[in-house]
Amino acid sequence: MSDATHPLHDEEALYAAVTTTRRAVAIPLTDDYFTSGYLPRKSYVNPWTVVSIRHADILEEEGRLVESTTEKIAREAAGFLGVR
Repeated sequence: MSDATHPLHDEEALYAAVTTTRRAVAIPLTDDYFTSGYLPRKSYVNPWTVVSIRHADILEEEGRLVESTTEKIAREAAGFLGVR
């Protein structure tokens, strides 16, 4: 969910958790939400679970989301953080 405005964007980024567990407020990830790659099973983003991960700790990229989906996840995450 990060871009170049993240203070350490060259070293780490913010990620939201992806799970195969369906929850009422989770965001479903459909194939049309990806610009590249895919997930092998029906998956959901939990926008209330955000973590900073170093780029060096990412072993493999599953895919990239379209910008509008990333923005939706970021807006939902901001809401859970109390930012409206």
